Amino acid sequence: MLGGIIVNRYCKYHPGTQALWYCSHDGLHLCQQCVDGRNDSLIEARCLLCNQELESSEQGQGGPLWRQLDRYLRYPFTPVLLPLLVVWALLASLVPPLPVMVPVVVLAGLPAWGFARAVMTLRSHPGKARKSHTPGWDCLSDMAGWKAALLQALPALLVMVPAGFVLVMVSEPVGLLIGAVGLLLVPAFWLAIQAQGPEPGSYAAALTYIFSAPRDYAVAAVLASVGWLLGVALIAVAVDVMPLPLAQGLAGALAALWWLALACLCGDILARHGHLWGLDQGGKKVTASLEERRQRVQLCAGRFDKVLLSTAKTLKNKKATVADWQRYDRLLDITDREDERRTAAPSYLEMLVVSGAWAEALALLARQREVEPTWLPASPSLRLALAQGIHEQEPKVAVGLLKDLHDRHPDFSELGDAYLLLAKILAEQFGLAGKAEQYLRFVESQCRDAKLRKQVADYRAAWG
Repeated sequence: MLGGIIVNRYCKYHPGTQALWYCSHDGLHLCQQCVDGRNDSLIEARCLLCNQELESSEQGQGGPLWRQLDRYLRYPFTPVLLPLLVVWALLASLVPPLPVMVPVVVLAGLPAWGFARAVMTLRSHPGKARKSHTPGWDCLSDMAGWKAALLQALPALLVMVPAGFVLVMVSEPVGLLIGAVGLLLVPAFWLAIQAQGPEPGSYAAALTYIFSAPRDYAVAAVLASVGWLLGVALIAVAVDVMPLPLAQGLAGALAALWWLALACLCGDILARHGHLWGLDQGGKKVTASLEERRQRVQLCAGRFDKVLLSTAKTLKNKKATVADWQRYDRLLDITDREDERRTAAPSYLEMLVVSGAWAEALALLARQREVEPTWLPASPSLRLALAQGIHEQEPKVAVGLLKDLHDRHPDFSELGDAYLLLAKILAEQFGLAGKAEQYLRFVESQCRDAKLRKQVADYRAAWG
């Protein structure tokens, strides 16, 4: 971390995309699209290359947060935020002593709450934090943001107000203990509202942020709790050595300082772990299937044999697609397995024909005939289907597919349909009416199907 700004690491296989995970086995930084997230879990993942468990690449980024506590405590004294300390201190010093002052002091904290929410939002998006170190006063005009700010203030008030009452009216040790223990959980509620959204139900996810980032959360919890204890101690001393209004003003300033420093720290925790908690920080969402992502990573790593093996298994599935076959064909080409490529060509061609990918089917047919000029699909039904799809754009190829079928496949059940198509191509595409008539006579003499015989008559009428 340089100057309070997080230095991003980027995914090995998606340049420009922030890396969320680090594989110590392969020495790679990876984004969410390049890992096996165990049903897209955002808390743990495994490497798609070595299947080892991954660590968050952001966990140690910028060093331990406790080493930066001085920066968080200095943050509220920046020129934009300093007036918030003054406002809270001034209003706290002008009202009567406790407990009448509590509502006014709470209202005096509203600007600090609004800024605290804006600080967390800004710092949880590293890209935005680079452009602006602190939010501007216009953040207080964000009415949608006020809901989040008030929901974040509520847990802190529910701890500090009763703890302060017990401290003053009942027992100092008990009041201190209630505040110190209760405030350990406040950062979790703040993180929950930021990550889950400004709804009361978001509080239920608070424990997730404690256990999924325990080291960083411990720093925030200690700052929240110890800040309360030190603040109370300073105020107790101030009450004895200075006029009460000044002591009250000091209490207001300390409250603002505590609130903003903790917000800055929580913002950095969100910047480190927000992606893993589902916070939208502008990154690409995972849309491809796990198998597609695994194959892509393996291809980027040059592990073609593994992808070839998994793709071959996919092709045995009835749900295999043209894309699967195209990938398999390219991999055979890349790995120089020409014999296997030629052997797989008929099945590949059949998939292209079934899918109506006529341009790709023609290219595959031409490729096969470069090696073996007389090569044709062995299946007569495949030859007919291919001819039906390409006869208008490639009539010569279609003629080559259909002629002599009665010699090679005399029992072909669709022989009549094949020769009717052949006659049509010869007559309409090449003007060979005499040759077409020979095939019409063959259909007429060999086929007893009434529909075919009617088509023969229709063709003769059409061609005059």
